Amino acid sequence: MAGTDTISSMMESAIKRGGEEVHFSDTHLVGTMTSLEKPYLRLTCAPSPDQVRPEPILVKSLSHVMGKWRKEQNYTFVCEQLKSIRQDLIIQNINNAFAVKVYECHARIAMEKLDTTEYNQCQTRLIDLYAKNEKVGNPLEFLCYRILYYIYINNNSDAMKLVAQLNPAQKADEDVKFAVKVFNAWSTGNYYQFFKLYLAAPKMSGYLMDSYVQRERNKTMKILIKSYKPTLSVQRIADLLGYPDTETALVYLDDLKVVYTNPSKIKLDCKLTLAAVDL
Repeated sequence: MAGTDTISSMMESAIKRGGEEVHFSDTHLVGTMTSLEKPYLRLTCAPSPDQVRPEPILVKSLSHVMGKWRKEQNYTFVCEQLKSIRQDLIIQNINNAFAVKVYECHARIAMEKLDTTEYNQCQTRLIDLYAKNEKVGNPLEFLCYRILYYIYINNNSDAMKLVAQLNPAQKADEDVKFAVKVFNAWSTGNYYQFFKLYLAAPKMSGYLMDSYVQRERNKTMKILIKSYKPTLSVQRIADLLGYPDTETALVYLDDLKVVYTNPSKIKLDCKLTLAAVDL
């Protein structure tokens, strides 16, 4: 009974705190469930072993879920299944290389689908897992994403602190170098450099930047139409905002309902656009 009470007490704490950061270091629950798929349910009481999958089954489950992702691209299903795997890891206090793999997989898929909530949960957990597992996973790559995420939440102060604390090995990494360049461009208002870097984003950085690039384009567009009076060419906008061509830029501009100088849509009337567009 004492063991059950301990688990119940700790599980209550996990429920209150969201579960992700809670460690069950004082107890040892090993699951016995063998299902590869399991719905994710918010826990209201301590689970029994037959409701939790042990690590060997979770390894098979991850392979199964990732196989379905590659074939079907059903994010709703995959997200639920990965959350369920993560939950079983937390309950059993599994913090090893496999846990790193699970959280990295979910973080990558969440980035691809612009699910910043799930991505942030994964990246937060990965900070702790990397600290417990040296030379496991891709900590420098995800450090890059962490810096880029601070831009998404407009957290300039924490980003500055993180960049200032980088060690020589981190500073030398190409992914981290890229993120620092993006942060410096963003924080100093160098929009031309920001969008130039966006077009050259390595690995999955582009997906994460996709979550806020339109916001930054809108901010920059407001500056441009105030600065480039009386007119501003669409070609110039495409160059400055990181669009690959004028056709793509025109889609953005038409959505904004800008005012062109003539039907050919070669130039914007800055004064009329400033009055007509809410940026």
